[in-house]
Amino acid sequence: MSEDISWLQARLNGTGKPVVIDGGMGTLLEQSGVPMDGKVWSGRAALTHPGAVLQAHEAYITAGAEVIIANTFAAARHMLEPGGLGDHVKDINLNAVKLAQQARDNIATEAVAIAGSSGE
Repeated sequence: MSEDISWLQARLNGTGKPVVIDGGMGTLLEQSGVPMDGKVWSGRAALTHPGAVLQAHEAYITAGAEVIIANTFAAARHMLEPGGLGDHVKDINLNAVKLAQQARDNIATEAVAIAGSSGE
């Protein structure tokens, strides 16, 4: 089922106030004690620390984020393979998106869009 994001499109087209997007997921996870892998940084967290990822999304929503970015920046195959997670690309990305959806469903009182990102 697709969500109506016409509100977001209108805002991006300049009709209304700026869109508030969340902050750095990896940095917030690291600050909350989630160990960062030197090879895959926060990519592993969707499997090993899903509660922390969920809490980070909820914190950003509580702070006013209207768009939250799933923890997918470090979850591309070329970023996961050096850490031995190349076979888990699909699982990590699906779990990252599910956690963002769950956070939105848990606490959002206004519309919140979910975006993805990918590192180089």
